[in-house]
Amino acid sequence: MTDARTVQAHAGPAPRGRLFWTLLVVGATVTGYGVYVAWSDRADTNPADAIIWLTGAGIVHDLVVAPLIVLLTWASGRLPDAARLPIRLGLAFSALITVLFWPVVQGWGRSASVPSALPLDYGRNLVVVLAVVWAAVGAAVVVRTRKEMR
Repeated sequence: MTDARTVQAHAGPAPRGRLFWTLLVVGATVTGYGVYVAWSDRADTNPADAIIWLTGAGIVHDLVVAPLIVLLTWASGRLPDAARLPIRLGLAFSALITVLFWPVVQGWGRSASVPSALPLDYGRNLVVVLAVVWAAVGAAVVVRTRKEMR
């Protein structure tokens, strides 16, 4: 015998509520405004380059980033319980920090006429931050493993 929850679980996706439609309208409005501004300032924004970049980013995401995340998630599922969460968080945080700081690591925006722009060794600093993250991951794995052994 089936109950209402079982039937509902197999009935397909739930109907969209007010929050969904409100956020859809807000998102579409913001996106439309962005496209309008990019087009109206096309001498400065170069929409053709933006379309090429966005298309390339989508292709790289679908062919490289998404399969890599699926592979890492699958591989981390085989880790011991004590290590799984810290390592997944370490991977996510490492990816986030690397993506956010990649432009300064590459020196994009550095100018000889403005010596104070990007004056540090950002590549070395990124490696230091990632080393601290993975030291914390290692410590968390040790602590969680010891707790499990008790």
